[in-house]
Amino acid sequence: MKIIGAVGQNGSGKDEVLKYLKSAYNVPFLSTGDIVRSIAAKEGAEPTRENLGKISSRYFDEFGKGCFVKMLADKLKQSGWPVAGITGIRSLDDVTILKNIFGKNFILFRVYVTDPQLRFARMVKRAEGRDPVSYEQFSQQEDYEEKLFRISEAENQADYSLSNDTSLADLHRQIDEIVSKNGILNA
Repeated sequence: MKIIGAVGQNGSGKDEVLKYLKSAYNVPFLSTGDIVRSIAAKEGAEPTRENLGKISSRYFDEFGKGCFVKMLADKLKQSGWPVAGITGIRSLDDVTILKNIFGKNFILFRVYVTDPQLRFARMVKRAEGRDPVSYEQFSQQEDYEEKLFRISEAENQADYSLSNDTSLADLHRQIDEIVSKNGILNA
């Protein structure tokens, strides 16, 4: 089984990479964020970034760093899919766990946007309840999540980097190029 992961800062396009792989190549994917949002719903907590961060911290304290990717890894192994994706990878712990479980069959894409203002604008446009409404709030969330997850360390472990500085068509073209040149979807 091959597992394709995506890592990057908020609003960089991580989910878009997995959504494109699903639509263009029929690669199913699971999200750690879905697990955390499900926990929030069971607890009656609004799925704001702040609440989701608190839930994540509590679970990390109780079950250890990387507990959400462990949950998804178990689901993926049981799925029987030859190739699948995972989004919501945030920390070096997440990457290490997935590499230990899947070995060389774990492939990590780093998705980045050079300009934080562009990431913020895209988040405002998508208008999800968990997204910030001001640039100041966006910056505070960036700092909080970097301290909590140390996303930059996970990004440094990526096998491939994708720039999402321009258009979706360009991002998709980069994905297609990597897929065709490297045979990453071959089971």
